[in-house]
Amino acid sequence: MPRAPDAIARFDLFPKLGDDFARRTAAGGALSVVGLMCIVMLFIAQIGELTRTTTTHDLIVDDVPIGSEVKMRVHVDVTLRAMHCEQVSLDVMDVTGENHLDVDAHEVRKQRIDATGKPIPMTSEKVEVNAKTEVKAKEPSEEVVVRACGDCYGAREDGACCNDCDAVREAYRSKGWALPDLRKVTQCAKEFDTAAMLNTHREGCRFTGHIDVNRVAGNFHIAPGKSFNSIHGQHVHDLSPFAGLERYDFSHKIHKISFGEEFPGVVNPLGHVSRAQDGQHRAGVYQYRLSVVPSRYRYIGLNARTVESNDYSVTDHYRGFDHTKDGGSLPGIFFFYDLSPLRMEYEERRMGLLQFLANVAAIIGGVSAVMGIVDGAVYRGQRALKEKVDLGKQG
Repeated sequence: MPRAPDAIARFDLFPKLGDDFARRTAAGGALSVVGLMCIVMLFIAQIGELTRTTTTHDLIVDDVPIGSEVKMRVHVDVTLRAMHCEQVSLDVMDVTGENHLDVDAHEVRKQRIDATGKPIPMTSEKVEVNAKTEVKAKEPSEEVVVRACGDCYGAREDGACCNDCDAVREAYRSKGWALPDLRKVTQCAKEFDTAAMLNTHREGCRFTGHIDVNRVAGNFHIAPGKSFNSIHGQHVHDLSPFAGLERYDFSHKIHKISFGEEFPGVVNPLGHVSRAQDGQHRAGVYQYRLSVVPSRYRYIGLNARTVESNDYSVTDHYRGFDHTKDGGSLPGIFFFYDLSPLRMEYEERRMGLLQFLANVAAIIGGVSAVMGIVDGAVYRGQRALKEKVDLGKQG
């Protein structure tokens, strides 16, 4: 009965050759060194692959329906080179009828810049004109406040009061009337700085901040004048304070327009885009049409999380005109956006440990096999050449 070790030995897949049947050659030693170097290099490359993060992407149907209550954040950073901050406002509207007028007073900040591009410190103060008159009594500590009723300039019934400029605008809006020259309205006179409205110092203005919009098609735009909605639902900009302004120069630089949170590899087509208005027209309108594609990016590792964001593509168009002749056109910069029903899925991935070990084993086995084949071919070639040399000597 065979011993246990002998029985197990029959399953040996690696039969051994005795020392008497093995020969070591110089070529075999050189090929072994080359093989070991290849194994080390490929092993180092695999370590790099083990630590490297790759990103896969896929296109699927968006699982967040358009029009849902989930808001979409738009980041805005635009510089107007030749329009004063008092001349322009930023408005947002969408197909649902929701409007946000003059958002630069809330989410977005306006910064005045001089002709050289340097920021100008600015302060703002809302003044209520003709709302109250203070009469000081003999005692310094006593004060009598007399409320005055502001004129509505025919837009309200007798006895109605319009105590500030917004009230006058609302009165005319409710009547469906065109606004008068607000510079001649007492409540509005202090709101308008002639030097600012005509931009005599050639200042510029930078808009920075964010806007939260509905997930539906819409637009946001930077245009001159105070905006309001008429009684007929039309979006109107009051250009009466700009009487005498010869040119609306909306030359601009877009530092950044993005939708949602940044993630690795995202490209904003409107980053660092500059446009200069031609000198042939007194006014012009820039239109950017953005096709927004919802995106989802999944991080892995210790900071594993999911980012909901958006990619977009853009086409732009410019039309110049003479505002003194074409009174129906509104100059400005308009960004129209629409959402795609598809979604881009990005996901980070790394090589697993088992895959790494399998690749290392394959490298060692593959290199060893290839070097063995090459060594065998070299050895047989050397022997054949030696036999021919020996036959030549004997002849």
